[in-house]
Amino acid sequence: MRISCSPGFPGSMIGSIHLSPTEPSSKTQITAHIDPELIAIPYVTDPNFGSHFDAMKIMEGTYQEEFHKSYDVEFTIDVDHKGYITRFEHTFPLERYFDLIRTQSYRVIHTNWRGQSFHVMTYSYMEEVINPNNVLFRCTHAEDVFVVAELVPFRVGEVVKQPNNLFLHFRALISARDDLYPMDYMCQPDFDLHLD
Repeated sequence: MRISCSPGFPGSMIGSIHLSPTEPSSKTQITAHIDPELIAIPYVTDPNFGSHFDAMKIMEGTYQEEFHKSYDVEFTIDVDHKGYITRFEHTFPLERYFDLIRTQSYRVIHTNWRGQSFHVMTYSYMEEVINPNNVLFRCTHAEDVFVVAELVPFRVGEVVKQPNNLFLHFRALISARDDLYPMDYMCQPDFDLHLD
């Protein structure tokens, strides 16, 4: 899975996660900063992991229907013609990117939830992914792909600027659609770092 990081705003980087298969990056600088033995996207089987999502609220509308209604985003999150997410961007400190890789927090978990088999792709620390205050958005009414999100007030640094304007922090994707999000791609670590 292509997870890129490049200079953004002063003090932060822009990360881009490509959920749809794309050609691997060829000139990444990641091994200059991370031990190559730590560069992995682990695949884990945990039948009970899905129970964490039972405590989270499922929003009324789909991800697209709730946009500008219950949340906003830093950048537009790309979706295909049916509403399935193909790519998303966010800002974060460079050290967070390095630490997420070092701790192998980007991972794929095979689990059961709502009587069905799902793959969960995590994009944050585990405590952020399973936080019961997170919410779930359906990508479509088929209920075969969900976004796990934390909704937080808009802030600049640590100061809340707009307490009633909630921004979506993408924590994980829950998918029963291996055709859209194939495991051979999702588990392939393609950490695309460019600091120039």
